[in-house]
Amino acid sequence: MKNSRLYKTISTNHGANLKPVLVYILPVIAIILTLSSLTSCKKLIDIKPSTTAQLGSEVYTDSASVQAVISGMYGKLSVLSTTQSYRSSISTLSGFSADELNYVGSSYDQFINNAIPVTDTNVGDIWSNSYSTIYVANSLIEGVTQSSSISVQFKNQAIAEAEFIRSFCYFYLANLYGDVPLVLTTNVATNAVMARTPVATIYTQLIADLKSAQSILPADYSISGNARTRANKWIVTALLARIELYNKNWSAAETQSDAIIANTTLFSLSTDLTKVFTPGNTEAIWQFYNDATGYTAYAGTVLPNAVTRIPTYVLTTGLVNAFETGDKRMAAWTASLVYNGTTYYYPYKYKSVTTGANAEYYTIFRLAEMYLIRAEARAEQSNISGAQADLSVIRNRAGLPNTTAGDQASILLAIEQERRIELNNEWGHRWLDLKRTGRANAVIGALKPTWNSTAELFPIPSVEITNNPNLTQNPGY
Repeated sequence: MKNSRLYKTISTNHGANLKPVLVYILPVIAIILTLSSLTSCKKLIDIKPSTTAQLGSEVYTDSASVQAVISGMYGKLSVLSTTQSYRSSISTLSGFSADELNYVGSSYDQFINNAIPVTDTNVGDIWSNSYSTIYVANSLIEGVTQSSSISVQFKNQAIAEAEFIRSFCYFYLANLYGDVPLVLTTNVATNAVMARTPVATIYTQLIADLKSAQSILPADYSISGNARTRANKWIVTALLARIELYNKNWSAAETQSDAIIANTTLFSLSTDLTKVFTPGNTEAIWQFYNDATGYTAYAGTVLPNAVTRIPTYVLTTGLVNAFETGDKRMAAWTASLVYNGTTYYYPYKYKSVTTGANAEYYTIFRLAEMYLIRAEARAEQSNISGAQADLSVIRNRAGLPNTTAGDQASILLAIEQERRIELNNEWGHRWLDLKRTGRANAVIGALKPTWNSTAELFPIPSVEITNNPNLTQNPGY
């Protein structure tokens, strides 16, 4: 990798902003040197976007430099992120906001009570980390499009990966904040004053981008050395299936999820629930590499301290009671401890905090979700037997009998329940499910006296409102 070329590019293009950029990038270069013996897909570099400058065209002069930017783009979400946004916070903050998680203490009362101040740094971090990653994706698309020194095949692959990562970030921005600016270029002057874009328009863009990427990216995991960590056709398809479900395009959601389920060469449900989150297992569709610790940031966040054994992130009583008798997921994916005479249950899908073990990878998409997407899409199309079959696959894996739900209304509630258990504390599924199905007021409103329907959206960070005169705040804040 040509670090000298990238260093020169930053020096040339950032001028007065060189110092803050170097403060950010020099530790990254050290990581690159440490990992230089690994495969190219794990080489990491990051370029912090400046408010006044773009990534220079010199970065995109050869495939090695482009590869470095691609790796950095993934890294901004995972191993190189300066926040926990995509490494744990989307899961935990959404869990507090819904009915999954409580916190022993007062640190996250604003989420548990659905009364988030506009100055909350957690909300601000998700926003800024998302747009920072989108900036790199946009720069990558523009840079390789204009480059004449890399192959057409690699150029198309790089653009497709950038479109996927950008779409992934926008999925969470749109579902957490509602209408947000749809930034598709690196034009700082235009982006700085961009107004909010309707979610429907954002979804139209994402679906178009994902279908393009789906047709270009490989149908195996070869570009990531068979680790399931880098976008391919199936990872793109998983996001597309989810977005089509949220967009209530039931037929398309069924088609996309079915394509993954049908690929039995690459994907199958793990029969051992303790192996669902291990690196490269056949249930995994997309996973993050760990950082230098060798364990997931999520486990490091939610598991009780091994010495003090003081619980912090704990499951709500409602979630614990929602597990059916005999459900194997209760034993495999939760754990408990007694503290000051009280028994606390906590998330235990990710168990390892052993330095260097890499026993688990943080999993973003997995096959079980695809079965549940197809079940819901089928139910919405009145294919009750098909929905029952898919739901029963997930239930049987958990040691439970086939569903007894026999009509559309009851099967949809059964799917909601199964998603609550199967996908609990993963990537905000419960929080987003209650909102997209219009069930938040009924479920959370009955549970929390502090609930107000305007709390379905996080506030737009106040600093963004201050900096952009065309941004408006969400109702209720």
